[in-house]
Amino acid sequence: MKYTGQYGSYYGSRSGKKRRGTTLLDIVVLILTLVAAGMLLSAYLARYINPETNWIFAFAGLAAPILFVVNIILALYWVVRWKYFVVIPAVVVLAGAGYLPLFFRPTLSKHYEGETKGTLVVMTYNVMGFLYEGGDGKIASSIDSIGQIVNTYKPDILCMQEFQARSAEQKHQIDSTFGMLHNRVKYKKENSRGGGWGLAVYSNYPITGSGIMDFPESNNSAMWVDVVIHGDTLRVFNNHLQTTSVNSSDREFIQNQEFLLPTPEREERVRGIASKLRRNYRIRAHQADTLAPVIHDSPHRLIVCGDFNDTPLSYVYFRIRGKLADTFAEKGHGINSNTFRGLYNLFRIDYILHSRDIKALHYDAPASEFSDHKAVVARLKLPD
Repeated sequence: MKYTGQYGSYYGSRSGKKRRGTTLLDIVVLILTLVAAGMLLSAYLARYINPETNWIFAFAGLAAPILFVVNIILALYWVVRWKYFVVIPAVVVLAGAGYLPLFFRPTLSKHYEGETKGTLVVMTYNVMGFLYEGGDGKIASSIDSIGQIVNTYKPDILCMQEFQARSAEQKHQIDSTFGMLHNRVKYKKENSRGGGWGLAVYSNYPITGSGIMDFPESNNSAMWVDVVIHGDTLRVFNNHLQTTSVNSSDREFIQNQEFLLPTPEREERVRGIASKLRRNYRIRAHQADTLAPVIHDSPHRLIVCGDFNDTPLSYVYFRIRGKLADTFAEKGHGINSNTFRGLYNLFRIDYILHSRDIKALHYDAPASEFSDHKAVVARLKLPD
């Protein structure tokens, strides 16, 4: 006997509403899936498309780590829902699986440094002018503190960006602090007090040659030095490419709930930040196009260091990297690969790259409060 009383109708109604709610949720998630997949595909194209031609893809490349995570979460949603839409995010993530080591290198076991005999320790560090904001909010000198970090890792070659001596006395203090590295080449735009601002390379090994590339209409530059190690010449590039111009006020705004509010003030601020990024993407791309042939025409083995101010899935990174190896992709560890201390600690923009016949043994990016960048340290093994 079939009963169609009020309770049967009631429960039937509830079941129908639940199905309609689930269907609506699936439609919303499907739209998100298509958008996220399209954006991740756009991020893959960022390495090929010069921002001077089209800057949209550069923004997608900037968001690549987030887009990977979002697509993986959406794939898991469709697995739970047992829907074939899982194919969309799964295929897109798998298509870019080769890029994942540029962002994520989770460690499932203990990390060992490996051999140290006959190796070369290289450090690159944007030292932010040797100034930092202390716990009391006051700006203080970080020369001694950065000197302690350098002394901990004892690099054979140290590349510094935003290297600043405000006076002849401070210049002497810096040289004394890094006195363990006897050979040095510095490029500074001089000031009237005997100091200046620029780049520096300090080395344990003899430096036999050097060169400078001063980018036009920019405060940024690149330099190279030839270092002789046991009779073999190694060319080391130290680069500081165009900044993003996203200042501390912009970063505070992006990390504040005000960024999420749909107000005219917010829209104007977002447009201003986007305009800064767009302009500097184009400048950096031009700098990379100028710098890349100089790097890859080197007659010697290469180590390329510095603050590129761009992420691993970018035109600038791949233009400079070329056929070189990335020490993080080889020996990095952890899922948080950031070297910039800001904007939720999402971005790796400082690099040590090297010729393929050089072997990376160890990578580290120690956190410190003395700059808005982390130092990047790599232990390398030169060919016998």
